[in-house]
Amino acid sequence: MSVENLKIKKLFAVLFFMLLGIVNLWSQEDDSKPVGDQLSPYDAVFTYIYYLQPDHYNEGKAASIFYKKGKAGKELAVKLKQILDGKGLKLRLSMVPEAIDFKDSISKKHVYTPFAKDFPEIYLERNKETAKWHFSHETEREIPLLHKEVFPFGSDMLLALLPQMGQRQILGLAVWQYTAMLILIAISFLIHFTTSRIFSFIIHFVASTNLGKDHFDNKLVKRIGRILSYLLISYMVFVLVPVLQLPTGLGYYILLGLRLATTCFIVLLALRTVSLLRSYLEYITQNTKNPTDEHLVPIFAKIINVVIITAGIIQILSIFYVNVTALIAGLSIGGLAIALAAQETVKNLIGSMMIYADRPFKIGDLVTVGTVTGVIEDIGFRSTRIRTLDTTLVSVPNGNLMNETIDNLGDRKQRRYNTMINIVYNTPPQLVENFIVGLREIATTYPEIDKENIYIHLNNLGPSSLDIIFMIYFNTHEWPKELIWREEIIMSILDLAKTLGVQFANPSSSIAIENLQDRQAATTSDLKGDLVMTEKKLQEFTEKLKQKYSKTDETEIENSDD
Repeated sequence: MSVENLKIKKLFAVLFFMLLGIVNLWSQEDDSKPVGDQLSPYDAVFTYIYYLQPDHYNEGKAASIFYKKGKAGKELAVKLKQILDGKGLKLRLSMVPEAIDFKDSISKKHVYTPFAKDFPEIYLERNKETAKWHFSHETEREIPLLHKEVFPFGSDMLLALLPQMGQRQILGLAVWQYTAMLILIAISFLIHFTTSRIFSFIIHFVASTNLGKDHFDNKLVKRIGRILSYLLISYMVFVLVPVLQLPTGLGYYILLGLRLATTCFIVLLALRTVSLLRSYLEYITQNTKNPTDEHLVPIFAKIINVVIITAGIIQILSIFYVNVTALIAGLSIGGLAIALAAQETVKNLIGSMMIYADRPFKIGDLVTVGTVTGVIEDIGFRSTRIRTLDTTLVSVPNGNLMNETIDNLGDRKQRRYNTMINIVYNTPPQLVENFIVGLREIATTYPEIDKENIYIHLNNLGPSSLDIIFMIYFNTHEWPKELIWREEIIMSILDLAKTLGVQFANPSSSIAIENLQDRQAATTSDLKGDLVMTEKKLQEFTEKLKQKYSKTDETEIENSDD
């Protein structure tokens, strides 16, 4: 054992015995004697306290302020004293009213409740016939029930057994009380040593299931086991401390400390459990297709942790008898002003929650939001960061994002290629028809095009051209692949136009006139010969096209087999 640890233990021992001495001084009563007429709440309470002290012990006189007499009254008097001592509550005479006709300020009746917050069912009332103050009939009915609550699991039997071990007083405590405390401390250490290992083994076993095998933190499991052990010990001590019948001051602060410790243990247990569940959820989300889930888990874990800590603070305040309802009402008024000042922050926070709930996009998607087009890089509490095509980083507030029309380009199943092919007006109808047939052959032969969604038609008579609509769908959602395939399609169209002798229209009217004059100079027989030659060229182009893409398909099949 190190010297520092020894000094710390000695310091705690000195503080403990100093506390006992102070409590002993607090427990000393005035040497005065009650009148005994019980005409005021003060005299009734003083009579009850006085005749239950060791120097003036008289159960019969202490029971005189109960309606029940004899043995039943004595049992009620003793049990009530045990209840109050067990809970560390003291009837302080300085707080008891001395007025004969005292009335409660709320009920306006002749009643006095010494412990309105802890035991509202225990109160004195004024007898209308004798004008004396007695513990009420309701109090007499409730005392046996309260006694079982304060001394559960048969611990009340120890009240008659332990005091036989020694009544000698040392620093305000009897020898049997010191002995009982030492036994309780020894039992606590033994229980902690045993249960912490049992709980750790159970949690370790549950965490080693198929769901979380090889994915848990051993230190975290041990901490959870220790906290569960501390909770069990604190509950056991909380149950057994009333049996010790400690002085009211000491008993009150020990029970207060146990309630605070239990609250802290519960909060820590909840936080550790959230951490364990978070590790499981992170393991699960790593195997999902949506990468947004990985960012969603830590956000909700933080929100749950804030809720747990807030609930713990509220419980601690209630232990110190703080009016939590009034406090929350006061905070809500101030919170309203803060909310008005931070409404944009709240709006963005709600927007981020709506994004995770609605999932209009995920990280890595190409989206268009308003005038911004780019890839989603991160979804935060306040804003979403988008990497534009110019590689700049744009932050869009989540509150504004949910009010915008979001075009998720990355969620497309197919990518459309839509263009208008303009050819000159003097192109013969048969040549136009052959050209359109060739365009359709390109679309139907190309392996990466959806064959059910091909739209190629002579669509319009434009101001300076014949307009052919060319709309197809590529079987991909990736933009780089679309660019490669679009290039191949355009090269095939240019090759077809060159093969058939089709000229693309130029907006210049002069060129169209010159071409028209050249065409007018041609004879009818020349045109027929050109059309026959065009059909042959179209057939040759089609055969080459089919051979080209058939070889491509065979190569892809061989590569996949390899």
